[in-house]
Amino acid sequence: MNYYFVPMNEAYAQEIVTHWVYGGEYAIHDYAHEADHLLDKTSWGKGLFAVLNDAGDLVGELTTEFFDADDECVAYDDFNPQTLNAAEMWLGFGLKPALTGRGLGAEFVAACIDFAVRTHCYAGEAVRLGVPASNTRAIKVYQRVGFTIFNRVVGEVDGQTFEAVQMQKVLGKRP
Repeated sequence: MNYYFVPMNEAYAQEIVTHWVYGGEYAIHDYAHEADHLLDKTSWGKGLFAVLNDAGDLVGELTTEFFDADDECVAYDDFNPQTLNAAEMWLGFGLKPALTGRGLGAEFVAACIDFAVRTHCYAGEAVRLGVPASNTRAIKVYQRVGFTIFNRVVGEVDGQTFEAVQMQKVLGKRP
């Protein structure tokens, strides 16, 4: 499958927040928990992208955030190569619930990484992400793409705490 990245917009954000429900053991990933983030228009096209397939259907989302040396999130208005290359790139992504468990994860994650690095002209050594430790399915996908666990932390979503792992992928040489 080919993936096309476009700036998030109101229609895509509403579809994700309203209809992307994973449920069961994956309910912590339901996008209703992320409504404020997805509906934040200041991030659209800077750090938040909709992912479409060849037919133009919404199949995923990509969030790109950067943290400076003081572990402060870089504001979207400050996204420029000089600022971003002095920061760590953190990624978040989601595949439409109906597409999970079909073997698309590694290809999707690799496409997201490639797009984020190219779009932000990122020259850092690694990209990072965080995921609940209980989501072994996602962790296996990330490991297949080259991520390794470097830290364990306590995460929180809507007042619910959980063990999370932080993972990083060292990037190879780029042109």
